[in-house]
Order: sequence, then C-alpha cells, then structure tokens
Amino acid sequence: MPHVLRFTSHAAGAYQQLQNGGAATQAKFKKVRKTLGLLQVNPRHSGLRSHEYENFPGHADDKVRDSYVENNTPSAWRIYWMYGPDEQDAEGSAIAVITVLQISPHM
Repeated sequence: MPHVLRFTSHAAGAYQQLQNGGAATQAKFKKVRKTLGLLQVNPRHSGLRSHEYENFPGHADDKVRDSYVENNTPSAWRIYWMYGPDEQDAEGSAIAVITVLQISPHM
C-alpha cells in the first residue's frame, strides 16, 4: 500500500513555488512530482538513490534521507524526507506516512 505524503510548510512552499513558476521551473516541477510519486509507492526504488543524510538541520536525532530528483547535473535537486509519524485510520489500522521535510537544490 502506498505511503501517505505529509509536507512540512517549507516543503509545501517549495512545491507550490515550482508548481506556479514559469516555463523554466515547469520541467523541474515535473521531475519533482515524478520523484514524489516513486517515493510514495516505493521509498526503496533504486532510481531514487535514497540514502541517509547526516546532521539534517533541526532533526539531529531523526533518520532523515535524501532522494535524487535528477542525477548528474550541476543543479541537482533533492527531496529530504523521513518515515513517520504514522497515523491510524478509523478502524485503528496503521497508515504509513512519509514526511517530506524539504525540496531544494542539494545542500
């Protein structure tokens, strides 16, 4: 079952900015949207090239990962994310959540 994606305000703002940007940002937006789709369905997808990120600001005790939006470009973007916190539906079943912390050029 796919994960639910939850966005921090920072990540949501970056996503909105790409979505509403001009022609130059539309190509980047499409790549970000595709990457988020892969992340939602299979966070371990090899094309994401996800790996644990060390010392993410404000999340020193959390296991934050970053996934490639595009590879081998000088302006490479990443999606920084972590698992959880999971939620429960009305029947008490677990709903797997991925929290998207940031969408930005590689830090």
